[in-house]
Amino acid sequence: MKLGAALAELKSRQSQLARLIQIRQDTMYYESNKKPKMDAKELTEQINTMIDDIRKLKLQIMKTNLETELSTGITLSEAIIKIGDLRSKIANYHQLVKYERDRYSFFEGERKTKDVIPQVEEKKIEEEIKKLNEEKLKLDNEIQQANWKVDLKG
Repeated sequence: MKLGAALAELKSRQSQLARLIQIRQDTMYYESNKKPKMDAKELTEQINTMIDDIRKLKLQIMKTNLETELSTGITLSEAIIKIGDLRSKIANYHQLVKYERDRYSFFEGERKTKDVIPQVEEKKIEEEIKKLNEEKLKLDNEIQQANWKVDLKG
């Protein structure tokens, strides 16, 4: 199985697990004069089996991510972490630009501009955001390609 297929399977199993848990919760109590729609013990066994299956699949995915090297020389695991770092940097830069746009104050119903000077021009920040987005996109594309080329390990 390819890594991408395993990731899709993981998502599917997690959805199934959530549904089983919800069914068990919804059918746990029943009216005394009626029979329960589902057996809670049977559902619990299915839930526990599903949790075990999900854990095994996650471990295989983790092993594959750790052992797969991309053309950039980093592992899939490192690339995934790096994508998170890039998203964080981009979000932080967006906050700096947001401050520039929110630098107005209201005093007695009048809009007044605060007299502030940015340490870095908004244009420079936007350029950095663009550069980081390009890096993120390139890395994300490489991860996606690897997901559909690499076989699941373990």
